[in-house]
Amino acid sequence: MTAEKRWQDAVLETDVLVIGSEGAGARAALRAAETGLRVLVVTKGFVGRSGATLTADADVDIDSRSAADLLGLPGDRRDSPEKFAEDMIRESEYISDQELVRIHCEEAPLRIRELVDWGARTDGLTQAPGHRYPRGVWIPGTEFPKVFAARFRDTPNVRILDGFQATDLLTGDGRVTGVCGIHMAEGDFQVIRAGATILCTGGAMRLYPRTTAPEELTGDGMAMAWRAGAQLIDMEFPMFLPYTMIRPESLSGVDFPYSLSAYMEAWALNRTGERYMARWDPERMERSTRDVNSIAAMMEVLEGRGTPGGGTYLSVAHIPENMLEESARWFPENMANWRYGGFRMKDFLPDLTRNAVETSPAAHFWNGGIRISSRCETTVPGLYAAGEGTGSIMGANRISGNALTMTQVWGYRAGQYAAEFAGENGPAALDPAQVEALRERVFRPLKRQEGVPVVPQRKRMQTLAWEKVGVVREEAGLREALETIREMRDSVLPELSVSRKDPCMNREWLEAISLENSLQILEIVAEASLARPESRGALYRRDYPLTDNRDWLKNLIVSRRDGQMVLTTRDVDLPVLSPRREVRKYGQKE
Repeated sequence: MTAEKRWQDAVLETDVLVIGSEGAGARAALRAAETGLRVLVVTKGFVGRSGATLTADADVDIDSRSAADLLGLPGDRRDSPEKFAEDMIRESEYISDQELVRIHCEEAPLRIRELVDWGARTDGLTQAPGHRYPRGVWIPGTEFPKVFAARFRDTPNVRILDGFQATDLLTGDGRVTGVCGIHMAEGDFQVIRAGATILCTGGAMRLYPRTTAPEELTGDGMAMAWRAGAQLIDMEFPMFLPYTMIRPESLSGVDFPYSLSAYMEAWALNRTGERYMARWDPERMERSTRDVNSIAAMMEVLEGRGTPGGGTYLSVAHIPENMLEESARWFPENMANWRYGGFRMKDFLPDLTRNAVETSPAAHFWNGGIRISSRCETTVPGLYAAGEGTGSIMGANRISGNALTMTQVWGYRAGQYAAEFAGENGPAALDPAQVEALRERVFRPLKRQEGVPVVPQRKRMQTLAWEKVGVVREEAGLREALETIREMRDSVLPELSVSRKDPCMNREWLEAISLENSLQILEIVAEASLARPESRGALYRRDYPLTDNRDWLKNLIVSRRDGQMVLTTRDVDLPVLSPRREVRKYGQKE
């Protein structure tokens, strides 16, 4: 039996294929299934037990008036979807697609109302920095898999394949025809043929050693889409959360300290005790947006005023102890009694009435990603995308609460329009030669007897990303990063080898596959950062510290032509709000 015959005998077929199973993926699958089509959901992890949605103990944003009218929460009726959109546009630094923002804000209340109707438990309403009104409907991340699991049980035309590492999108006749990958439990190469494919694979925060993201977020979906011909947009704006734990190491990246800043009026201090945010946003101070707080903190470190662990301090010692206890009780349930993520934080924090906690920025969200239309279409027919890992909606910065909202609004739309495409066009033929070439490439690290070990190379990439393509960037560091990335791409990736040759549940092998994707995304981030000679939102160029609204109200679009990366610019369309056409200090608001 030929290798070609082996995979042809095991091809799975479906009308709509969803890659990614949690917030956006689950909502996309359920909406597509409502049309009566066959839906297959594949996930790198395990449904309900992996992905970024599960870890997002946070707020889901809708306008405050809708929170009052639809959910009975203490919202402010002066708010509206239009005002919500205005705040998103301003805090995106005017780089977002204003039509997509309008859709996001108008449809959010309906999607969150559906979640509640399906049984999701809400726990209060919060107002985070960047919002003029309370908009954060607190829905613990654990509620999402509970709700979606129940919906899946009642939807017989949805199948789920856990533990599937997608490796490449399949193309033919000018469209995406499906996906190939590894079924981890068996170690088998699997081919899936689909009428339409939806990517809901999240961002690439695992490029960085300090991150709040789970291990699945390695940029696979964006890299696969780009190799298949889809455009990426706004890739220079990965977002960092300013205040996450450094110690103990086992809790590195835990974002509990950020809640002290966002909801308890904590002070950010450098090693001299200076409240350094006065130099960046003297009006809002620590209540400034997360991009400004992160960059300010990292500049303190780079200029020699950071903590021994390479961060800054966060202090609530100025707040009387009885008020601290009252604030802890006010927090939504996951923070009551100083509990967070299942941990009793008092066991890990110093006495907050007397001491500051050492914190560091950590990679938190991917603002850019796959370029989509209002119908969640990519630039390749048959390929749709939703959730984190798509661009145009958040622009240069995301304000708190919109990540989970994004999964529901855009997951729903992706499911709807992908189903329409699949129903109208049906599946396309597979290209056996293409599939076999991709199969051979995926198995090379497993078959190679000697070569370069994987784990040290991932650590090398993460260190490079943090030091040269991290919170603060400049031309010399970016060019150094690109030189190293290309050396790794040309000399290291072709020689990757894994120590264990059994393909079943071989995590080292999967690390080798995801490393190629991560390195590809890091190269794109570095190139896009180098191409934008200004500082805006989540991008701070130390050598270009001003925001240029005269010449750089533009999106950077990354395409692939003849195997090469091509960067082009597009003027931002400004139908609703426009900034003054001026060059101004970074972080300064109109």
